[in-house]
Amino acid sequence: MGKKRTGFVKFCPLLMLFVWGISAVAQAQNPVEEISQARPEILFAVGEWPPMIAENAIGYGILARRVSAVFEAMGYQVRYEFLPWQRAYQNTQRGEYAATFPWVWSDQRDKQVLFPRHPIARTRQKGFYKKSRFPDGLQIDDVADIKSLGLLPVGVASYWYEGVFRNHHIQPEIVTTSDAAWRFLEADRADIYFEEEDVGWFDIARILGDYASERYATTGPVLSENMFVLFSRSHPEGVMLRDAFDAFMETPKGRDLCKQWGMCERAVKNHP
Repeated sequence: MGKKRTGFVKFCPLLMLFVWGISAVAQAQNPVEEISQARPEILFAVGEWPPMIAENAIGYGILARRVSAVFEAMGYQVRYEFLPWQRAYQNTQRGEYAATFPWVWSDQRDKQVLFPRHPIARTRQKGFYKKSRFPDGLQIDDVADIKSLGLLPVGVASYWYEGVFRNHHIQPEIVTTSDAAWRFLEADRADIYFEEEDVGWFDIARILGDYASERYATTGPVLSENMFVLFSRSHPEGVMLRDAFDAFMETPKGRDLCKQWGMCERAVKNHP
């Protein structure tokens, strides 16, 4: 018994090494099987909009974490490319990227890109202004009100309010980033800047300093709208991805996610 056991102990490692070698050779000769199991990648074009989306934030920000959770659950590997917002939208429209987010609905965008039925968040936009310029406050509940008040707005290119400005013949100062917009406002080169409320207060501290918020106030809400992932009409997988996204959001896993966001009742049957 002792000799047989000793012989087995000596032989066992050799056997294991032999089996491992055969397995390794088989994998080397058939790499297609391993590649086929890799998850497909989806590339989003986005811009800086902290804390909602930010290249240096955990999971790229609040809304990026939502989008990642959805598409990873759908079986995709998610990647983000950060661009100026206008380029992010235009390059998605041209089909260089499959999708971009977050955007509110507009008639013009509806003709250019694909909107899903399920939003990922809701924006609450307010006008930010310096107390020193308007010590009595500004009574505004619509962007168009600034024309009668003679106010000069600053805005970021491709943001939702550009169409409103055009429709009401308002001539704004347009810049390419929110950082530039805040510096315009701080330097008294503009009177008002419209931004999502939580993002605005975050940006004031981030860009202008921890105590800068004491110098600013806001109007009432001028817009409260759903925000969506937009899919490219020109990308070969745009329609498929939009439909797959909506279908997933109707599943139990999708419903669980939208409940966490408080957005399950926000799905739209048809856009305006």
